Amino acid sequence: MSSKKGNIIELFVDKAALVIAGLVAIVILFTYVIGNTSSIEYAGQKFGPKEIDNFINNNAKQLREKLQQDPNTASRYESQKPQYLSLLKDPIGQTVDTKIGFPLPGYVDKTKISQNRKYRIPQAPLIDKPIVAVVRMAAFVPIEELTSAIPYKESETKLEDVDLVTVESSVDVKQLYSEFRESFAGRDLPAEWRSEQYAKPVFAKIELQRKTLQSDGSWSDWVEIPRTQICNLRKELQIPQKVGEYEMEIALVQFAKPEFREEILQPPVYYNAIPTEKWISPSFYNEREKTIAKQREENRRLEIEAEKARKLQERAAPSTRQPPAAPSTRQPPARQPVRGGREAIPSMPGEGSSRVPPPATTTRTIERPNVRNERVLPSQDQAQSLSEESKYAAIRLTPDTNPAELEKLVFWAHDDTTKPGEKYQYRIRIGIFNPVAGKGWVSEDQNDLRDQIVLWSNFASVDEVVEIPQRLVFFATGIREIEKSTNVDRTVEVLVAKYTLGNWISHTFSVKNGEEIGKPVEAAGDLRLEKMGINSDIIDYSTGAVMVDVQKVTEWVGVGYLRSREYSELLYSSDGKTIEKMAIKERYWPAKITKIYKEISESLAVEPVTLLAWSQVVLGSGQPMQQQYRSTPSPEYTPPAGDNPRLPPPAGDNPRLPPGGLGG
Repeated sequence: MSSKKGNIIELFVDKAALVIAGLVAIVILFTYVIGNTSSIEYAGQKFGPKEIDNFINNNAKQLREKLQQDPNTASRYESQKPQYLSLLKDPIGQTVDTKIGFPLPGYVDKTKISQNRKYRIPQAPLIDKPIVAVVRMAAFVPIEELTSAIPYKESETKLEDVDLVTVESSVDVKQLYSEFRESFAGRDLPAEWRSEQYAKPVFAKIELQRKTLQSDGSWSDWVEIPRTQICNLRKELQIPQKVGEYEMEIALVQFAKPEFREEILQPPVYYNAIPTEKWISPSFYNEREKTIAKQREENRRLEIEAEKARKLQERAAPSTRQPPAAPSTRQPPARQPVRGGREAIPSMPGEGSSRVPPPATTTRTIERPNVRNERVLPSQDQAQSLSEESKYAAIRLTPDTNPAELEKLVFWAHDDTTKPGEKYQYRIRIGIFNPVAGKGWVSEDQNDLRDQIVLWSNFASVDEVVEIPQRLVFFATGIREIEKSTNVDRTVEVLVAKYTLGNWISHTFSVKNGEEIGKPVEAAGDLRLEKMGINSDIIDYSTGAVMVDVQKVTEWVGVGYLRSREYSELLYSSDGKTIEKMAIKERYWPAKITKIYKEISESLAVEPVTLLAWSQVVLGSGQPMQQQYRSTPSPEYTPPAGDNPRLPPPAGDNPRLPPGGLGG
């Protein structure tokens, strides 16, 4: 038997390999050749390249046909708002029959009540006579628009001179709350009509108006003053212009917030770089100014009395003084400084018995007049009465203040759009929201208030005319006359003074006919400007006035016995049409001009005021700020050399305010 016949595996292995190869070939044929290898699954089906194109074309054709068809109006959306509001108004009224069974006693249909409400709108309140004050500031003025996200404290600012006018008034807020409660939540009203939200008056606006004295002597029309530049809630404080379904409800909620209420009734003031007392409202500010002026006059009177006593002692000393004694090694008593900066000079040994005794008034503590017109507070014991600052703090509104508990609500408004030298008249009024405006819930005799959004009080006017101090003034201090053949050359010496950032600066000009009074001058090397922190190459003293001529004046003066005097007058024109006059030399000026000149001269004779840095003003101290607020100084102002603007003034410097010049 052969070996081939004996091994069956070897006999069929080649045939098995052929069978396996054939099966693999068949699978490959059906999978990759006969089957669609490029098919993809889309919308739950498999498509080849050709089938998917046909499928998409068919769908696009069907969509195009639907777009060309007329719209189906049967499925149009209808607003569900009326149904929703009716469910909120009466959620169970549609399903519960209230008329089943015996009627309930005292039942009234709520739907009928809500439609027939009738409130008695309270009258607008009467406000008190307003008070006005003008405050000079070296203010940090924002140079970017303030918003609720960018408050004044975090804004970018620059230093500018601002003459801030504040008008203050008050209203009987207790009576106002009582009238609103009686009108909207009184016991005489049905329980369903009473509304605690309406019973609390919400203040809408303090409206300040002014008119300006024009050049022809007439007054302009009344103009409303906008909110100050430091108000960051301008948009939020806009009063609704029309009565809508929700406008009044939103306004009542928003304007009742403490921050909105304070911004409306007691708006803040600018941060002031002049280191003076804190700003207080006009009534207390004027009271403080009177106290300071009274104390200053008392100081001057005591100084005059002391000077008279000293001269009297000097006159009497030669006739009564003993011969000089032998030199002594004993040192004379040291001079003891007293309040006000004056030295108390004690009597020397041997003078006490022979000198004429001074008047009794000299035994009092003497204070010299403050050469800088410092704001010297009275020397009375402050424990006896509250200071003006304490009284002012008592009327300030806080987030915890409940106006209903106040007897009087003090409010004010600012005007930061004034111009130096202008004269204004002011009037003010207060507005309270009408909570039922647009709802028709008023009686027939008050139909005029049906859609009135704000209930306005009466306008209360300020009695006096407000004059804004000048920042640029000039004085004719002297004249020189030189005869040249037949003509006389007259040159007038004019002192031009300029108020800038809390200080007065000046320059003297020699002016002839046809020349302008004042001009830009170089400021390099001016020590006073450097101490003030003004780092500018040029200071502009231009007044806009042109010298026309000089004329001689003869007038009669005196009481009972008249005598003549002659002096010269400077003729000048500021507009090219009107000629104005100014007497030359101080002794011929009116008392008002002389007073201003002396105040400016005293201010120029002392060290200038050192302005505070932004951090000192914002935080109320000389410590660096905890938060890095942004501040940009005025282009003409930089901190003095060697001074750190984030530190307090050096010891020994007096941080009080110099005289206000024309502003008093």
